[in-house]
Amino acid sequence: MNVDLKGKRCLVTGGTGFIGGRLLERLVLQCGAEVRAIVRNYTNAARMARYPVEMIAGDVADPAVVARAAEGCDIIFHCAYGNSGDSDRQREVTLGGTQNVLEAALKGGGKTRVVNLSTITVYGAVADGDLTEDMPRVYPGDAYSDSKLDAEKACIDYAQMHSLPVSVLQPAMVFGPAGPAWTLRILNDLMNAKVILVDGGSGWCNAVYVDDVVSAMLLAGVKDEALGEVFLVAADKPVTWKQFYNRHEQVLGIDSTVEMSMAEAEALWNSNMAPSGPKSLFRETVDIIREQSSLRWRVQETTEVAALLRMAGAVTPWRVKNYLKQRVVGEAEEEAPVEEVAPEERQIMRQPPGLLKMNAGKVHVRIEKARRLLGYEPEFDFASGMVLTEQWAHWAGYGKAGVQA
Repeated sequence: MNVDLKGKRCLVTGGTGFIGGRLLERLVLQCGAEVRAIVRNYTNAARMARYPVEMIAGDVADPAVVARAAEGCDIIFHCAYGNSGDSDRQREVTLGGTQNVLEAALKGGGKTRVVNLSTITVYGAVADGDLTEDMPRVYPGDAYSDSKLDAEKACIDYAQMHSLPVSVLQPAMVFGPAGPAWTLRILNDLMNAKVILVDGGSGWCNAVYVDDVVSAMLLAGVKDEALGEVFLVAADKPVTWKQFYNRHEQVLGIDSTVEMSMAEAEALWNSNMAPSGPKSLFRETVDIIREQSSLRWRVQETTEVAALLRMAGAVTPWRVKNYLKQRVVGEAEEEAPVEEVAPEERQIMRQPPGLLKMNAGKVHVRIEKARRLLGYEPEFDFASGMVLTEQWAHWAGYGKAGVQA
């Protein structure tokens, strides 16, 4: 699906990320648009730098940067969100960045269209059955989802109060080449642990391939029927979690799932909650830092730790550095596979009750509204999307094929 945007100037926020990066590619290669992007860290812009994109240095949380980048733009595709720092910093980027985008569009005469990328998590834990856009939103209690919900509300307020041409898209589980949450994390989990398939993996996974999400965004950028509306974006139908994980096992050429009933999986989680003896002072300190994001951020910003990280970065191999970053600050880069743990050494990955409930649920994300108003039609089912994902994974070093020449 291609949208003709020749002669249109488009701003992409979050263009160094997974969905924003693919959107940027298609805007240039398929739509013929003139593209700008706000870039906070140029070390993450290698993928973008292959294309004739005008890069604006700065942070989406800075209103002056956003105003400068949005000047003269016909469409703003807002994909940026806060994914680092403490909860206040994440909220500043997600909600504050969205408000800056809306204000910049308004200052441009109110004719600049805004397509805001939200998330399905704003609905919280949904009961089995159909999920549609008229269902109530909730605050799930995590910084990402809560700030995304507030950003959605800001978009609708600007559409209603200022007649700003805004649309909001809520994608489900987005997978595809280099996808951090539903591709890289899944592959790395399977390589390092035994992943539980609760109730045999019979629950439903609403996986959607990244190009279908991008297609929905492009349609929202040109369809008048999209203005002031919110759209769920998913594939035509869900797959089971067993299908989802088994296909990723095929990519890797390994068997790394274990089937459990809900009762068994909950008992395993609860067994991990029991104290197992005294911890060392170092281990207890590390655990506290990892569990409390505000404290973690403060420790990272100290002169001593900053200097240590700089020295380590200069002399430490990437995978060791990334492992240490995961262990201490709970974060990791997304570029390369971790080392695979030997099958006999893989432990069962315990899952908290909320995740178990989600994996056991049978929710079907409905896309009738997007079909009716946007003309959205998924071009990829799970099988066809995984063919392309597998090709990328083998190129990137995952699985039996290894790194391709």
